[in-house]
Amino acid sequence: MLPLVFIELLSSEVLPMVMQGIGLALVTILIPVVLFIFSHEKESLFEWDKIVILDKVIEVKSLMISIGFIFFPLLFWGMNNYLIKIIAIILFITGLGYVVKILINSYKWIKTIEIPDERKRNNFRNKLRNDYLGEIKNLEEKERVWSLTWRKEIKSVLDERNLIKKFIINIDALIRDDKLDSLAKYLTNFNEFANKRSFYDWVIFADFFPKLLEWQFTMFQKSKGENEKKRPLSFFEIERDLSSLMEKFIIIGLRKGTSYLLFEKLREHLGDKEEKYLNYLFIRSNICRAFFENISNSPEGFAIWEHYFPDDWKITKETYENENNLISKIWLRQFLHWFQSRFLENKKDFDKDLDEVSRELFPTTEPILWAKILTFLTRPWINDDRMKSLVEQPTNFGKRSRMLLFSCDSMDEVERKSEKIRIEETNNTIELTLLLFGRLFSKEILEKYIKELSELKCEENSKEDLRKKDFLNIFQQILSHQK
Repeated sequence: MLPLVFIELLSSEVLPMVMQGIGLALVTILIPVVLFIFSHEKESLFEWDKIVILDKVIEVKSLMISIGFIFFPLLFWGMNNYLIKIIAIILFITGLGYVVKILINSYKWIKTIEIPDERKRNNFRNKLRNDYLGEIKNLEEKERVWSLTWRKEIKSVLDERNLIKKFIINIDALIRDDKLDSLAKYLTNFNEFANKRSFYDWVIFADFFPKLLEWQFTMFQKSKGENEKKRPLSFFEIERDLSSLMEKFIIIGLRKGTSYLLFEKLREHLGDKEEKYLNYLFIRSNICRAFFENISNSPEGFAIWEHYFPDDWKITKETYENENNLISKIWLRQFLHWFQSRFLENKKDFDKDLDEVSRELFPTTEPILWAKILTFLTRPWINDDRMKSLVEQPTNFGKRSRMLLFSCDSMDEVERKSEKIRIEETNNTIELTLLLFGRLFSKEILEKYIKELSELKCEENSKEDLRKKDFLNIFQQILSHQK
């Protein structure tokens, strides 16, 4: 039996009015709070924060049910049945609890102060965001949310790190499940707004760049043994976006102080990968070209060449003759392609990029001599214009020798050591020239070069005449090294 006091309470005509009043009061408070949340700090929210507010803060579905729990049972209060009234009170309290919970969530959301670069990763807003991202099951909804995410610049690097980690997990899942259409859309949306991302951040770089390499390798494996014509369009879109992102990471690594990570992660990834994959990665992703065209503007240029760029990737006689060293040969081929394209641009001004790359990528050569030999190789082969263009057009790179650092007791010793190094570099340059381009510098061909150049008429002591004599001397030096 029910206690007498409780029976009197259930029989009271005031109770339903009090319950209704409390319910109306809470709903009345809730409405402006909800409106305030949606209007407060619009610019600082992710575009999909509104969805998070609806699903996680206001919990629209739960809100509608809780309002029903508060008011609907009161319709049956007039029935003279204590069981129904007890059920009505239980439902009312349950509904009331949900509304109070929503008000508390709203208060926490509003109270969470988010200052760019000073946010705590686990603040209330981020917790709800993470919960929402982790609970999305529908691929189209996920794609839409990520698309909205990347459209805006994210002011907090901590937030961006967290989002990048979750995005990586999503990409891994799409690759694992072979959902290429969705993967292509994800990467396209991300790549389209990649200029808004904080790739310079060490954590983001260290997380994303190795994954980018891993995805490249996975796509290479998927392409093996397949007929290229039978691949879906999405496959090529994925390759395009991965290559574009790779190029962006190369440039960011050089310009923003993450070059150590760039080369460390790249070298770790390459390991003992097969030659086909090395060509696939370096050529399709424009790694070499992006490096060549941005290294001279890197604030870490000296450290990169001296410490970060692997010595066995540079081109020397030893690295070229090492049959197992595939990467240095790729860098050589890519350099020659790039160098030829620079020549076709017909640039007459000093080429700072070409000057640095030709000097540092070939560390044992004498830079001025090496630049002249490379310049000769690009001159036209037709209409007997080669020697004429060689003396008429000056070299636009290779203007200085290497800086020499050593201690000596006298100027005579300085001169002796400098001369010894110069001779050694000259010999190295000629040996490398014969090793790489021996077919173009055979004894017979060199004698032909010397004959053609000697017959060229130039005004005595003019710039053209001085270049003519300079190249005659170069050809003679190379000829003297012929066995």
